[in-house]
Amino acid sequence: MLVENINITQTLTLWFAAMIFLQTGSGNSNPLVLLSVSVAIALSYIIPLYLLGAIALAMRDS
Repeated sequence: MLVENINITQTLTLWFAAMIFLQTGSGNSNPLVLLSVSVAIALSYIIPLYLLGAIALAMRDS
């Protein structure tokens, strides 16, 4: 149970970091920045779905 809580905490931390990056990112059109923004946008959509799936599996196992 502790390992699952640590995994969820790390996932939420990554999600918040991606959201902060998107809000404070510079407006440069550097290809590296554009790639980083694309990854952050993907993470901002994928991580909540992953967390919902993890919660659903935890509720099903209970």
